[in-house]
Amino acid sequence: MSSSKRVRQGCDKLSEDLIYEILLWLPVESLLRFKTVSKLWRCLISSPCFVESHCTRPGSNPETTLIVHNRISDGWFSLLQLGPIPLMSDLPFPYEFDESRLIGSDKGIVCIVCGNSCGSLFVEAYSSKSRTYLWNPATRHYKLIPPSTSRDDDDDDNNVALGFGFDPINNDFKVIRVVNSPSQSEVYSANLNAWRKVGIEPMEIQYPGDFNGCISGVLCWTGLRRILSFDLNKEVFTCVTKLPSESTHARVTDFNDSIMLIIGNGSNGKINLWTLDDVKCLRRGGVVEASWTLMLSIDTDVPAHSIHSYFNSGDILLRSDIGEWLSYNSVEKKAIKVSKSIRWGEIFKYTETLVSIAGFKKLK
Repeated sequence: MSSSKRVRQGCDKLSEDLIYEILLWLPVESLLRFKTVSKLWRCLISSPCFVESHCTRPGSNPETTLIVHNRISDGWFSLLQLGPIPLMSDLPFPYEFDESRLIGSDKGIVCIVCGNSCGSLFVEAYSSKSRTYLWNPATRHYKLIPPSTSRDDDDDDNNVALGFGFDPINNDFKVIRVVNSPSQSEVYSANLNAWRKVGIEPMEIQYPGDFNGCISGVLCWTGLRRILSFDLNKEVFTCVTKLPSESTHARVTDFNDSIMLIIGNGSNGKINLWTLDDVKCLRRGGVVEASWTLMLSIDTDVPAHSIHSYFNSGDILLRSDIGEWLSYNSVEKKAIKVSKSIRWGEIFKYTETLVSIAGFKKLK
């Protein structure tokens, strides 16, 4: 091989590596357009290695980007960017339904459940007759998953708990559906595109019933005195973790690759933030007397109906008793109204990614 040919090949390799590194820092919208530049760019952007690297690059997960179930927006879903001036933009989902719920968000994939109205607010959205979608809002791809085979009493809308998350060991997105009466549980695997029944300990599902979210492959459901954990990889309920104090306003969220428990007293606006000392205890089984550390105790002066997330910026997302959404900054000790347009709904942290699932279709 001539020296000039070796130099050209070296330059081509350098150019490809440089292109790869530059593309990693671009937003999804730009990457989707740049797929048409050349076959090389299309292969680079579509490769599983690039998709994962783009998802986990530094700065790829803004702490304050949220996806919101917003009933009065054009598409019923919105992206919310918290900050000194909160910004909201609609996410059109062009399929007609009367009732819906946002079940979870993980690695850029969102799970929503939709149903038709039959006189009760959540009955059809929770029932076995509902439709469940996995959706990537950034790429506008979606998948309608097969219906669950478990049955429930459609007259009781407090009877079902739903959860969604990512199993990092099997690289699989999963949906769990728990029915309290009769007691039964099923898990959907996106890799297998099928549901399977799993064992369940008797549990009392409280309104609104859904799991708080997925943390390190474990789904967490918060009750009055406990956290129920479900291991997405082993597909088993692992343990019941006792809370450091009893509360009807408690929620689990992720914090610095660990678990934070936000406990509030809805009547006076006092909030305690606890961190779990050993995350592994969620996989041990049985009833666990967990060790918690009180990280922060604050008084918001805002009677809160619900508490959603804590962010590294010091913000806590609250819904006041009069239905307003507020971002309370624990450092500056002041609350900012997030948006007049949010009346009620579910809120999860959201990361824009290129992640795809087998069977995805492009929204028209």
